[in-house]
Amino acid sequence: MTELAQAIASAEKSLTKLEQRIASYILTRPEAVAIESSAEIAKKLDVSPMTVSRFFKKLGYESSSDARSQIKVELYGPSASRIGHRFDDFTTTRHTRNFSSDHQVAMAGITHALKHRETARWKEVVRAVAEADGVFAVGFQTMHYLAVGLSLRLRYVRTNVVALDGSDGVYGEFFSSDAATKTLIIIDTFRYGANGPRLAKAARDRGAEVIVFCDEFCEWANDITDKVLVFPSESYYFLGLPVGINFGLNILLQDVIAALGNRAKAHIDKMSVSQDLFSTFIEE
Repeated sequence: MTELAQAIASAEKSLTKLEQRIASYILTRPEAVAIESSAEIAKKLDVSPMTVSRFFKKLGYESSSDARSQIKVELYGPSASRIGHRFDDFTTTRHTRNFSSDHQVAMAGITHALKHRETARWKEVVRAVAEADGVFAVGFQTMHYLAVGLSLRLRYVRTNVVALDGSDGVYGEFFSSDAATKTLIIIDTFRYGANGPRLAKAARDRGAEVIVFCDEFCEWANDITDKVLVFPSESYYFLGLPVGINFGLNILLQDVIAALGNRAKAHIDKMSVSQDLFSTFIEE
C-alpha cells in the first residue's frame, strides 16, 4: 500500500531496531495492518504492544486503530481495484525490500497448507473431492489457471471432473449436470469476483458440497460453507502466482489419489489406452 510504504520510507532513519522489525513485517505483508490487531502483530514479532503503537505514531498515524482504518480504505476503497494502483504499490516498496522476504512469503503459504492437512476439515475436503459423482472447479479472475490445472490432473484419476470458466455466463455445465452428488471447488483471492458467492450459494442450495480456497480477505465464504481453506495473502507480489494455494491444491490432489486407491489405478489404466493411441510425444 503506497501511503504506508511511503510513511515507512520517510521514517526509516528514526526507527529503532524493534520498529524496523515491525516495518519489515508490514512491507512483506501489508494486509496485516488491516486484519491483525496490534497485540497479534506484537506477539508474532516478539515486541510489546506499546512498541507497535509507538511505531504507528512515528509514521504519522494517531494510533494503531487509526492506521488500521486508513489502510482498510486503501484496501477496500474504489482505487483498490485498479491495477495501476497496485503497480504503484509494488514499485514503491520494491527497492526497500530484502529479497529474503520471498522465502518468508513462500514458507508462510506452505506452512499453512501443511497445517490445513492435519485438520478434520481437510479430511472432509478430500472425501468430498474423491467421493462426489461430479467435481467442478472454478477460479475467478487470475486464479482460473489453478482451477484448470487441478481439473486436468484430477481427470487422470477419476471421472466427471469439469473446469468451469463461466464463458456461458451461467455456469451451465454445473447446473445441467445430472450427477447425483456434486462438489464445487472455488479458488479466488482479493479482490474477490462477484460471481463467487453467488455460485457458492446456488450450489449449496442445490445440495452440492462447496470448498473454497482463498486468502485472509475473504469475508463471504464462511457464511456459505464449513469447507473454507484460508491461506496468507501474498499481496507482497504484483500479479503473483500464490505459493500457498498452489501447494495446497497439490497436496489435495495427492491425498485424493490416495483416498481413491485402486479406483484411481483402474481409471489411470483406462486413460493409458487413450494415451497410447493419441500420444503427443514423438518416439525416437
